Amino acid sequence: MLSTLRDLGLRAITNPGALIAIALVWALGVVRYVWWRVFSHQERIPETLPWAGAPTGGAIARGKAAMRSFLGLRQMLLDGYSQYSKNGESFVLPNLVNGHEVILPTTCMSWLLEQPESVLSQFETNRQFMCGDYTTLGLLGNGWSRVNDRAKREMSQGIDGFVDAMVDETQDSLRSLLGNNTQAWHEVVLYDVMLEAMGRVVGRVLVGLPLCRNPGYVQASTNFSKYVLLPAMFIELLPSFLKPILGPVVTFWDKVQYWRIKSWVAPMFEGRLWGEKFDKSHHDHSALTPGDYIQWVIRDALRHGEDPNDPHHKVTNMKRLAIITFTAVQSSAITITNAIFDIAAHPDSIAVQEELRSEVTTAQGSWERAALSHLSKLDSALTETLRLGGILTHGVTKTVVAPDGITIPTGEHVPHGGKVGIASYGPHLDEDFYGTEEASASVYDPFRFTRPQLASKRRQTSSPGLGFVTTSEHYMGFSHGRSACPGRFFANSLLKIVLGHILLHYDIAPMEKRPTNPWLNNTMGPPVGARIKVRRRR
Repeated sequence: MLSTLRDLGLRAITNPGALIAIALVWALGVVRYVWWRVFSHQERIPETLPWAGAPTGGAIARGKAAMRSFLGLRQMLLDGYSQYSKNGESFVLPNLVNGHEVILPTTCMSWLLEQPESVLSQFETNRQFMCGDYTTLGLLGNGWSRVNDRAKREMSQGIDGFVDAMVDETQDSLRSLLGNNTQAWHEVVLYDVMLEAMGRVVGRVLVGLPLCRNPGYVQASTNFSKYVLLPAMFIELLPSFLKPILGPVVTFWDKVQYWRIKSWVAPMFEGRLWGEKFDKSHHDHSALTPGDYIQWVIRDALRHGEDPNDPHHKVTNMKRLAIITFTAVQSSAITITNAIFDIAAHPDSIAVQEELRSEVTTAQGSWERAALSHLSKLDSALTETLRLGGILTHGVTKTVVAPDGITIPTGEHVPHGGKVGIASYGPHLDEDFYGTEEASASVYDPFRFTRPQLASKRRQTSSPGLGFVTTSEHYMGFSHGRSACPGRFFANSLLKIVLGHILLHYDIAPMEKRPTNPWLNNTMGPPVGARIKVRRRR
């Protein structure tokens, strides 16, 4: 039987007619896939809705808009917001990578947030955007939420317990990365430096000393953080049948970095397990063990009756460590890179630096959450950076998981598998809300969120207080509602501690022109490779 099949196969691949037939089947498959991906409604989009970037609505116009969306989504977001959202209408936002989306007007925010996860799923959107079956080391499900929530809770609610360590690591990393020369300017590639600094400070919280300063560990954890989204985009562009084949190949680099992380972290798990047993035998659960990520997951396992010695448990938690490091380091590094470039390129950069520095000085060396809450100008500068340069340009996006689909408030029916959301980029540049006498909405104004004019607009729209961690339909730097990032409170302290120390101890050389942020699909990246000059203050 096997020999017969082999003979038939050999005849097929040596027969010109068979080869032509195979080639035609492949060609038709490619054409069909390209048509579905680029030109069609993808069977998930109501055909009655207008398309941003495709005013005529025909297949060719849709195809052109879909192709432009990969590098030109910025203008489509602005056009869609001004033409449709501000008039209370929904529209289709082309998205070549993740699939076209139905964008609701901001007036539908309450309705969107009220929908249960069983109808509109944030988790499913995140899974698809991250291509989570391949880029999260196989961690989807498997108790991920419980331990992830525990880590974020410890990092956010217990932030004051980490402040001294974060300050110490910030000071040490800045000295080594930005230098101590008080005479000459020191030029650095800003994003690379901030990525390493954030990797060390976050590492101090997650794995502690001395590992957070180990060059090999820091390099592996930051390399892992850097290269997650690009492979995800590539995999999403593939036909479904190719994803299981090429997905593991594309993410091999991430796996190499994880193996390097594991080589340093595994011995720590062994040591902490011994320490935990010693603590339990002495009825003391805190005296000998630090309160970092490794200890949290060990105690979480014990609390749920699990065996932390189980090899699978240890491997899973080391993978979780890599993913949590990615979520904390990458976004923070991009945000602080953007903030420093924003400050350096401001027309009155030196005056802005002095005003922020003066405010930070009033904190008198206190970096606890209560003290940071009084730094309104520093908070405004960071909020303004996130308003203009947030990594994700969609405030809230959910996937329809209800089998029968859902009817949106503007009357259209979106079937199962479609995406429904509200984009943040348009509202963030809305002149009617953010424009002030001092600066238009499209210009960086570090003190915009302290302006009385903006406070008056906020009261008129019943919007909550605007601040770095306070989200609303007008400010979605961390998404909004239940979808809002739970790690934003940790990010708030982390960014203010690091930026505050840079302002206190370094002068930033003014820039004539700010480096541009590259757009790729629906993400706005940092100015990779752009340089800046700093000098240690006397």
